[in-house]
Amino acid sequence: MHTQSIRFNLFPPVALVAFACLCALLLISCSGKEKLTIDISEGFATTTLKEFARQTEVEIVFDLQSVYGVKTNAVNGNYDADSALRMMLDSTPLGVDFEIESGAYAVFRK
Repeated sequence: MHTQSIRFNLFPPVALVAFACLCALLLISCSGKEKLTIDISEGFATTTLKEFARQTEVEIVFDLQSVYGVKTNAVNGNYDADSALRMMLDSTPLGVDFEIESGAYAVFRK
């Protein structure tokens, strides 16, 4: 009995390009830079930060006393959560850090 050996080229150039594109799309989608529709009016941080967390479904940690009385900017449009939060706090006495371990944003008075 004679067996025939068939060789398959497992990764032709087209398959490699398709695989690279798939990897790139996965990296982009996992980067946390998803665009969200955000509609938050100017207002006091004690309210707007909670509304921001509700609309973006991100966790925001802040001390009520440190943000009390601070007015934040309106943010309306399609933005990723990080950019939108920074726009909201721009030109205010508040700053923001992203805590990698908890996955939460920490808002503080500068």
